[in-house]
Amino acid sequence: MAVEKRAPWAPRERETSLSMSNSNRTAKRKTGRTTSAQGRRRKPRPEPVPPEIRTIRGLESQLATARQQLRIERQKRSQAESELHLAEQSLETFQQTQGSIRPRRTGRRRSVRRGSATAILCCNDWHVEGCIKPAAVDGANRFDLDIASQRIRRTWQKALYLLEFSRNISDIRELVVWLGGDLINGTIHEELEESNFLGPAEAVMFVQDHVSGGLDLLLREAGVDRLTVVTSYGNHGRSTRRRRISTGYRHSWEWLAFQNLSRHYRSASKVTFQVTEGYHNWLDIQGCDVRFHHGDAVRYAGGVGGITIPLRKKIAQWNKRRPARFDVLGHFHQFIDAWDYIVCGCLCGYDAYALEIGAEYQPPTQTFAVIDRAYGKVLTVPIFVEEST
Repeated sequence: MAVEKRAPWAPRERETSLSMSNSNRTAKRKTGRTTSAQGRRRKPRPEPVPPEIRTIRGLESQLATARQQLRIERQKRSQAESELHLAEQSLETFQQTQGSIRPRRTGRRRSVRRGSATAILCCNDWHVEGCIKPAAVDGANRFDLDIASQRIRRTWQKALYLLEFSRNISDIRELVVWLGGDLINGTIHEELEESNFLGPAEAVMFVQDHVSGGLDLLLREAGVDRLTVVTSYGNHGRSTRRRRISTGYRHSWEWLAFQNLSRHYRSASKVTFQVTEGYHNWLDIQGCDVRFHHGDAVRYAGGVGGITIPLRKKIAQWNKRRPARFDVLGHFHQFIDAWDYIVCGCLCGYDAYALEIGAEYQPPTQTFAVIDRAYGKVLTVPIFVEEST
């Protein structure tokens, strides 16, 4: 069994500590304090403060308190004087305005100088042969060939009313009619082949008849010196399944309809057709470069900001090459008016696809706008084409 070895100095250390503790206990019995306490230096007792000094100190404390209260009272007095001064000024102003009112006489102007302006009638997204049943859209809309004819007729009629209304503020001698695409529903989806009331060729004839009838009405009743028809083919009027970019016009039923209408009005001196093969169709209106396009080149993925954000980005990129004062487009079946663009509503109205994607409900509309030479776009209003109940 191993024996624990201790350091040779350990016993002595213990004896020393025991002797120190014994001496402390002995000193405590004699003096009431330990040896370590005896070695400490005693602090001198403070001398008593004379009564006169205590009295002076008390008076000094009272004086400091009184001075502080005096500062507070002076601040209150200054604030009260400022409020009184403001109240006196308000009272003086009130008393001065209590006299009799003397109206400045203003007469109605006998003649108003009207600036030169051009009216724009936007006809887009008709989808004439499309079928919209109330059961498919929770009763929000109904659309067939008869309803399409009625809404197209109201478009022309209300355009004449808005034209006369706008002439109260502008001298309108020119009218632009934009045929903005998707006038037919087409067969780009298999579902449309089943639901459409007409085939593409029949739908084109339907559109041609209604457009020519409307243009004839405008030529008779609008009282304009010039009527310009600007066209944009849409994505629904194509004969191919997939969208073509550079050769889209070759496969567009609507582009064919525009060419037929242009030939029909070839002998009309007041009518000018501007049919392009590209996506953009530019027109100078009262010194403003206006860029017309259907709108299907703008990609929108359903963000909470709506179509305005991708549209702004697209316009910014296009403007790098050729700036436009205004953009006019459709495609999204919504009416949105901004300072530098117009998104036009649709004639067919809310459909099952809009319900499926959660699009905002808007009543069926077309669009009327006025561009003034001095101020630019001064008026943009939706034309409500649905019969009011």
